[in-house]
Amino acid sequence: MPNMLDAVFALERINDWVVQNHPDRLPFLRSRAEGETIQRIETKFGRSLPYDVRRLYVAHDGQPSGSPALYLNQRWLPLDLVIIAWEDLCLRDREKGNPHAGDQFKDKAWSADWLPLFGSPRGDHYCVDCGPNPSQYGRIIWFLYDEAERPLIAPSIGDLLSRVALGLTHGDWSLDDGYDGFSD
Repeated sequence: MPNMLDAVFALERINDWVVQNHPDRLPFLRSRAEGETIQRIETKFGRSLPYDVRRLYVAHDGQPSGSPALYLNQRWLPLDLVIIAWEDLCLRDREKGNPHAGDQFKDKAWSADWLPLFGSPRGDHYCVDCGPNPSQYGRIIWFLYDEAERPLIAPSIGDLLSRVALGLTHGDWSLDDGYDGFSD
């Protein structure tokens, strides 16, 4: 994206748009995550958060329940929900080989290197790839709970948030009640 914004700046632009155009939908963002919370999450995850993701959580700890979804029907999760979703998805992946787990998650690829940052009511997640491959590190992928495909949503969290912020600025994106969030 030629006009990519800094991730935190893009998020602030989105929040400003909500304040100006939908003050009835506030609060749109939660207050910042505490340093202890970030450290606790990184300890459980077993690695540091990507730089831009960490900066976002230092600015805001996701979205409150009931706010419009930040990207289509995906709400940005507070860190405590991020780690719960990650632990749950890791557990379900381990259970795939368990004959008592059923075939609900059979052949549904999951990687413990993916951290779910966004979630939908049906259990899909936009995840940041924190794996060892430098060409994939930081990309945002879509984990569809009932599909094997893992589409690339954006090369980075900054790209994803810039798409929304610039789309709102140019009138290409709006708050869509069908998605209960922003869409183009």
